[in-house]
Amino acid sequence: MPARRPGNIGTSSRTEFPDLLGDLVRRGQLSYTRTSFAEGSTVYRGQHPDESIYLVLTGRVKTIVHSRSGKMCLLRIYGAGEVVGELALLDGARTETAVAMDPVDMLRFSAEALFRALDGRVLHRHLIQHLAGRLAEQQTSISHLVTDDSEHRLGVTLLDLAHRLGRAGPTGVTIHDRITQEELAHIVGTTRSRVGYFLRRFEEAGAVEFRTGRVLRVRPAALRFYLDARADAG
Repeated sequence: MPARRPGNIGTSSRTEFPDLLGDLVRRGQLSYTRTSFAEGSTVYRGQHPDESIYLVLTGRVKTIVHSRSGKMCLLRIYGAGEVVGELALLDGARTETAVAMDPVDMLRFSAEALFRALDGRVLHRHLIQHLAGRLAEQQTSISHLVTDDSEHRLGVTLLDLAHRLGRAGPTGVTIHDRITQEELAHIVGTTRSRVGYFLRRFEEAGAVEFRTGRVLRVRPAALRFYLDARADAG
């Protein structure tokens, strides 16, 4: 399957909604429950009603779904300052399960408390923008899954993780969090061995550095150039 030109990839929508939630909490205008989860524990389960959203303070959370055959798909990894579970506000249903990847501290906001705060037009507008951005991300993910090969999807995934979770430096964007090749395989929808093969190709192109099964550094410009070149060749 020919790779598609990446365009503006690796730039997941960042809205002001999480920051606005934090400001409302500090001003005492939004009630919340502070909660902690041990590594590997479930934050919420798919198919269970839960009209709440969560703001990650520390640690990482992943959202996953399972096929009928039991195969796991890793949808997204969330870090500190990101909101988890907000799409349930649309109809109260969960389609995914959220699991703590590390010891996690979070703020939980009930839908009732959030909608009370939505009397303010500013919060209402930011929530709509945030939900629209998340839905657009899902549409983009579906598009990549249908039209792109595994190598391209891995490149897009690394650009997204570097953008959201990485720290820019003189030699590239460093991802301090441990994200394994197996986890990348679950996101991309391929095998761990294929992920390792593609990472070696990226490294030969000067686009990534990886050691001991994890990605250490991404060079976004070099990775985009590599993906563009493959798309042109395809």
